[in-house]
Amino acid sequence: MTTSHPNQRDPSTLPVELRRPTVPPQVRDWVARSTGSAVIRVRRLAGASSTAVHRVDLADGGRFVLRRYVWPGFLEDEPVAPQRELEALQFAVRHQVAAPEVVAADVDGSAVGDGIPVLLMTLLPGRAVAVPDLTRLAEVAATIHEVSADDFGHDYFPWFEGTMSAPPRTTSRPKLWLRAQEIWHDQIPAYQASFIHRDFHPGNVLWSRGHATGVVDWANACRGPWGCDIAHCRTNLIDLDSAATADRFLAAYESLTGRTYDPYWEIAAVLEQSPSGPDRAGLPVDELRLERAVSAVTP
Repeated sequence: MTTSHPNQRDPSTLPVELRRPTVPPQVRDWVARSTGSAVIRVRRLAGASSTAVHRVDLADGGRFVLRRYVWPGFLEDEPVAPQRELEALQFAVRHQVAAPEVVAADVDGSAVGDGIPVLLMTLLPGRAVAVPDLTRLAEVAATIHEVSADDFGHDYFPWFEGTMSAPPRTTSRPKLWLRAQEIWHDQIPAYQASFIHRDFHPGNVLWSRGHATGVVDWANACRGPWGCDIAHCRTNLIDLDSAATADRFLAAYESLTGRTYDPYWEIAAVLEQSPSGPDRAGLPVDELRLERAVSAVTP
């Protein structure tokens, strides 16, 4: 079992805004105003790759998590993300999904005064585990997907649909990619929408003594198809461990829920990993997934 965070990246690969170990004084002042207690310690938390996430300890003994949308690149692509995450956290807690509770929010940075959206949340116990108990991981996903999201105001949409329109330059199998992209655009299966996390994977599930304590990072949550959550988690399990592990997770989810996973979502997961497509190192694994899924979808 690894002791590092499953999402841990070389800091040099992160935007400079996400590397800073602390937060500006005006953010500390906002936390103090919001909680009634001074900040005595700030520590950067591992695993974040799109926002700055810090733990803050207060003079009165309180401990919280501060999530700041400091990287302009993320907000340029997803300007609604801070408001969506606020609403998703409130929705999740209201429906008894284990998630952080919002203590304070400034979704446009006007109250803080720096123009950077920020959420202050309760600190959940536990830590992320690269390959947890797969049945229990499937149970966490199923619990989220059991929630009807008819009254949640954010809808699913494919990631990178406008940029992923050609085979990767490094592939020797362009016809496979073109067929996969055709299926992705034109053959989305019918689904009954539910609440989905949209970035569900081991790095966003916390554990203590073998039990899940909660799910974090709700910036992409929406009303949509459960299959995309399972596919995204499978992608991460393949990267963190193996395809066999991803298959066991899927088998556990199908057994728990009685649902049948559509191979379309394997195609979507591969094509939605990055706006520029897979890197050369990941190409063989991705093409094997595409080959199997395309064969399963195509009559």
